[in-house]
Amino acid sequence: MLSRTVFHLLGGRSAALYVITFVGLLAMAAAASAAERPNILIVLTDDMGFSDLGCFGGEIETPNLDALAANGLRFTEFHNTARCWPTRATLMSGVYSSGLSDQQVTIAEVLKPAGYQTAMVGKWHLGDNPLKNGPIQRGFDHFYGTLGGAGSYWKPPALTRNTEFVAPDGQDFYYTDRIGEEAVKQIEAFATDDKPFFQYVAFTAAHWPLHAPEKTVQKYIERYQGGWEQLRKDRYARMLKMGIIDRDRWPLPPMEPGVAPWDSVDDKAWHIRNMAVYAAMVDHMDRAVGRIVAALKRTEQLDNTLIVYMHDNGACSEHLSDNGWGTATNVQAWARENNKTIAIGDQVDVPMGGPLTYGSVGHNWANAQNTPLRRYKSNVHEGGACTPCIMHWPARMTYRGQITRQRGHLVDLMATCMELADAAYPLEVGGKPIARHESLSLVPVITGGQQARDHVYYFNHSNTQAVIRGDWKVVRERKGPWHLYNLSENRTETEDQSGNHPEIVEALTSLHENWMKRQETLPRPMQ
Repeated sequence: MLSRTVFHLLGGRSAALYVITFVGLLAMAAAASAAERPNILIVLTDDMGFSDLGCFGGEIETPNLDALAANGLRFTEFHNTARCWPTRATLMSGVYSSGLSDQQVTIAEVLKPAGYQTAMVGKWHLGDNPLKNGPIQRGFDHFYGTLGGAGSYWKPPALTRNTEFVAPDGQDFYYTDRIGEEAVKQIEAFATDDKPFFQYVAFTAAHWPLHAPEKTVQKYIERYQGGWEQLRKDRYARMLKMGIIDRDRWPLPPMEPGVAPWDSVDDKAWHIRNMAVYAAMVDHMDRAVGRIVAALKRTEQLDNTLIVYMHDNGACSEHLSDNGWGTATNVQAWARENNKTIAIGDQVDVPMGGPLTYGSVGHNWANAQNTPLRRYKSNVHEGGACTPCIMHWPARMTYRGQITRQRGHLVDLMATCMELADAAYPLEVGGKPIARHESLSLVPVITGGQQARDHVYYFNHSNTQAVIRGDWKVVRERKGPWHLYNLSENRTETEDQSGNHPEIVEALTSLHENWMKRQETLPRPMQ
């Protein structure tokens, strides 16, 4: 089409002029295309429940995320891998995996050659050596954050700037707030260049330990006096009223096994405070998002920035002991040096939330946080592997507060980013072949179209497996029997259809078996 246009414009003039004009128009077209490509900002939060946000029925104050939802699109069927590090590896590479190998590339490594600026803030969790397997080696120009999976919000371990470990600075250091501040600095730096940017902001909130500024904790104490059963009922009613769910497709399942009746629980004030600290952590995360959005507005970059917000997995039921799986060793050492002790785990005589505590919210509250879904983090039922997702892009999206039943998975962000950035996926890097990505572009959904539901999504984590294709999902735990659910009719997995449709079970489990064999051939993650 372009050559015909050039020929028409030339009107039979010399070939030399044709070439010069053609090349000039190509350059103009390329420049226009580059100008139209969006900035892409991925925001990932940690260990949060399906109904925590205000725009998904929660009572926690999240006005900034609510505003993005009110002017964007909310997914209620968006999936993850059900655990921190597999989610991050899968998100970054577009390949279902539990780590990054030298035969995988990240979104940053793909977008950077296409002319994108790249930067990351927050939790990496895909390598512990900033000189060998940190974000800077995986396509990011700038990085500020932590390399490991968890740690104190007051004294985070392995805090890193680019490739050097750094210490928390300032008397009022709180990691969630600092993530927001550093993200703003990166956005301001992006604005000094005409190139589009890719930014990845990975909060540790609301992953344990329960840490939050006391003033914010106090704001939430009164909200949880009724306990987790009442919270679950209230959230469910609010979600129905808001139209996020409907009663027919989303019946409220019984409470998870082991969840205690609130009336039978001792130390209620201690439990109430734990949930208040958790809410305060989410509150501060939302404030940080607000600062990021304000920076995008201030630098006139918001309109052409696609913001994708999601969680890495569902609510966390874990209870802590010892040194928190090695994540509290640095604060324990600091405490010993200062003749102090750290209260780790369910120490009901110690109020959680301050720098000398290291606790978790636990399974009772987590069940309410995941309303109305079943199970928790590390399990691939919907409570572990389904995340809220918000997408916001004023320049291209016509959605304003809509809730979609279309499907997606964070594995799909690779193909989505490539299409928007007009970027090529490499066949090899450094002479090594690159694993084929397993990502499906969500651009049709984002821009107002429809996505076929026959794409297959696979799940395998912590002795639970699942496959989703079309309306159906099979799932099993601990190599037990496969259960079958019709997600178009029963999103909360309460009606097992395996006995009625053995042929569907056989077809989906065969897909999973073949996929697992392919998984065994993937290169091992870099150490």
